[in-house]
Amino acid sequence: MMAEPLYSRDFTAFDNKTREAKLREIADREEIRELAARYAHRIARSQPVHELFTDDAVFVDRIPGRPVREFRSIETLRAMYAAVPANAPPLPMIHNHLIDIDGDEATGLCSIELRMAEGDQSMISSGYYDDIYRRVNGRWKFAMRDVTFFHWVPIQQGWAS
Repeated sequence: MMAEPLYSRDFTAFDNKTREAKLREIADREEIRELAARYAHRIARSQPVHELFTDDAVFVDRIPGRPVREFRSIETLRAMYAAVPANAPPLPMIHNHLIDIDGDEATGLCSIELRMAEGDQSMISSGYYDDIYRRVNGRWKFAMRDVTFFHWVPIQQGWAS
């Protein structure tokens, strides 16, 4: 049976926790949010992002009308991100974070709006990331980013059709 989606659950992260446990929860949530923000800012500035991932990380992208792509391992991710054109990097806007933390593991859901170029065409898309995070050497990293886009269209076309 599949777990209930994060967006359907009641917020219980601080229930029955000590003050110290609540403080740890707040710090972990903030670090995870900042991890996603660093990812977006680095992508937009053509800066390396692979070090934000665990060594065994997986990245999956699901774009409407295209085959699902899956990238496994830090070296594969390094190569994937290095292939992003520096003269027209994607501009991701990541927001609406939901996070569920269990010790040194966490899951998350966040929205993405993306502006990018494909060839000479300006594209627009939006969707969400299903993330798995892992604490490594005291810092949160992405263990998996699985992005699903609702639409991926030329900006002039829009997504209404």
